[in-house]
Parts: sequence; C-alpha cells; structure tokens
Amino acid sequence: MGAKTGYADVILRVLGLRPGQGYIDGTRYLWCEPDAGVRLLLHAYTDRDLATAAAEIIRGWKDEEPRALWEQLRAEGPARCPGGPTAREVARWVILPGWDVKGTGCGFFRGPGGISSGKHQRRALTITGAGARVESLSTLPAAIHSDAREIDPPTLPPGTVAYMDPPYLDTTGYAHGLGREAVVEIARRWADAGALVCISEAEPIGALVADGWHKVEITGERKGQRRTFSRQQREWLTLNRAPSWVPSVQASLFGGA
Repeated sequence: MGAKTGYADVILRVLGLRPGQGYIDGTRYLWCEPDAGVRLLLHAYTDRDLATAAAEIIRGWKDEEPRALWEQLRAEGPARCPGGPTAREVARWVILPGWDVKGTGCGFFRGPGGISSGKHQRRALTITGAGARVESLSTLPAAIHSDAREIDPPTLPPGTVAYMDPPYLDTTGYAHGLGREAVVEIARRWADAGALVCISEAEPIGALVADGWHKVEITGERKGQRRTFSRQQREWLTLNRAPSWVPSVQASLFGGA
C-alpha cells in the first residue's frame, strides 16, 4: 500500500536529488519498516547470499500447480521476520502478495485469480522471472529497524535526508498505525539532528508549516495510473528546508481566485 512509484522522480527533484544517486555514491541507508513482509524484502537488498538463496527456492516452485502453491503459501500465515529473515520466508513473501521486487508496483503473481492455472507454461516463466529479479537485486549498505519511534539520531553529516511515508489520515487502512503527533515528533527529531526532512501526506502537515516548514503539492506530477482505490487523491510534501524545485502552477485564464 502507498507505493511512491508514480511520485519517486518528482520527490527526488524537490529534494535536489536524482534517481540512482544513492547507489553510485556510497550512500548508507537506515530503513524503518513495521511490516514484516516489507522488511523481508528489504533484507534481500542488503544480503547477497540471502537474495541468491531465495531466488533458488523460487525457481524450485516453477513446476508446482499454481493454485495449490498459492494456497499452501497463504496457509502459512502472515510474514515472519523474528530475529532475522530466512531465504524460504523471503521467497514466500516475494510470491504471495504479488509484489514486484524491482519496486515498479506491478505484481508478477496475484494468486489464482491473477494468473490462470491452465496457463502452466506462462506461470513457470513468471516464477523463473521472479527468481531472476530477486537474484539481481542491488546490494545496498543498510540497517533495518522495525520502529522509527525508537531511533534517536546523532548529529548527522551534511547531505543526510530523512524521508517519511506514514499512513495518511482518513484513507485506506494500514496494519500499522502512526498518528499525526508521532509523525511530527519524529520529523522534528531528525530535523534537529541536521537532516533534510521530507514527509509525504494527502495534505501539508499543519503543525510543521506553522513552524516555518515548507509545503509543495506534487499531485499533478504523478507518473502512470492515477489512484482509484483510495479517497486520497492529492499528494503533498512537507519539508524543513526550501525545496530545490517546485512544480509549475497553471494560472487561471481569467485571473480568478
């Protein structure tokens, strides 16, 4: 839920960054993610052996009957990541939700309703492709934590960016909540430590704007299909520093308010 695929490039531009910059310049990451399934995939980005082992497990499923495999994996319950991920659990969570591990937001497996069990050859190729995608993940230097509220950042070096994508108010529900007060507290904590802080929301964060933070609407800059499943149709960024770029706003033809 809430993938920022359609807004990724414009968010980077507002922050004065560019796609791929963190990968090529030795940037280190701290990922705070409460969802165990997402954490499993993030771990695969940091551990080449884990990604390779998960890919091999996925390839071993290519001859399984689609519905039976999907039901078997689903019956194992929610994602599990206690004490660290296993290759088997990473593989299960790549296949089960139908996520695209490249981050494009397009599922390669959506369960029995998404890929016909009669098209066995197509299914086998899809599983093989999923394994290849996992194995080709870029290995990034990152620490992974389950709760951003527990992180107390030290004085940070110049160039540090803290990006927050919390659950939006009054929109599609998330399994893990983070109230507006907690969002504001975390944002201020990282700003005080020296980071450029950026928060995505359906509206500007009023408490921060009142403190002099900046707001930028990027709704019209979305790439790809527009949201249809959620009441949240607008996209705002709230930043503690002036944006490097803002989208142009079309003036009214007759100068009306």
